[in-house]
Parts: sequence; C-alpha cells; structure tokens
Amino acid sequence: MKNISKIVLYIIIAITVVVMGLFYFGGGTEGALSTATDADVFYQPNYTSLALNLAFVLMIVAIAAALIIAIWGFIQSPKESMKSLLGLALLAAVVFVAYMLTDTDPVLLSDGRMFTNEFRLTLAGVCIWTSWILLILTILSIAFSYVIKLTK
Repeated sequence: MKNISKIVLYIIIAITVVVMGLFYFGGGTEGALSTATDADVFYQPNYTSLALNLAFVLMIVAIAAALIIAIWGFIQSPKESMKSLLGLALLAAVVFVAYMLTDTDPVLLSDGRMFTNEFRLTLAGVCIWTSWILLILTILSIAFSYVIKLTK
C-alpha cells in the first residue's frame, strides 16, 4: 500500500509539472479589453484552462479522498471519530461565516463583459473568505501556541 501511494504521488507530481510547464512556457497571446488602451493589454497563456481544470480535478479528488477516509475511520472506531465530527462542525461553521460575508456583485471581465452568475460568484467568494479565515486562524494558533510555550 505504501508503494502504491508513492507511485500515485509521483504520477500526480509529474502531471502537475508538465501542465505547469505548459502553462508557464507554452506561449500565449496578447489580449486586450474591448475598450482597450495601451495600459489595458494583457498576456494570456495558452494553457490557462488546462491548468485550471487540473486544479479542479485535484481538488475534487482530494475532497473525495478525505470524505472516504473520514467515513472509513468512523466505521472502524466510532468513539474516536467524535473528535473528527467536532472538527467537521467547526469547519462547517467557518464555511457558513464565509458564506455570510460573500457578496454577489457582478465582476467586470477582461473582455468588457459583466460576469453575473450568482452561484459561481458566491462559490468563489466562499472559497476566498474561507481561505482568509483559515489563514488568520492558523496564524493566531501559531502565535497562541508560541505564547503558551513561553509561559511554561
């Protein structure tokens, strides 16, 4: 089992290196807004959608693996898994707070159109706010553990 996970890890790393190599070194096109001035010209890599799709697939695989492992652990030892349920409840609370902070204001795209899909705007906002909240909580927990260690 250990060798299989190593092999899968190396395959994922190789695929990611190839895709990111294509993204960074695969060329691109000069794009512009529909009402472009010289300052509005931007560089658009050719393989942006491939890199985004890879990130999406890896995220879905990671979420599925985490859920499967959590369910398996709960089946194996239900008493020990209660701590995991507490962590899951706290994560759900963080996502709920992020959802409440999210707005669905339309976004101006690079081609001059407005992006108004409320579901995707909400999803993006929840992901961004969740990342910020978890980053802040991580920094606070590191600082708190450092202070606790100093007082011992």
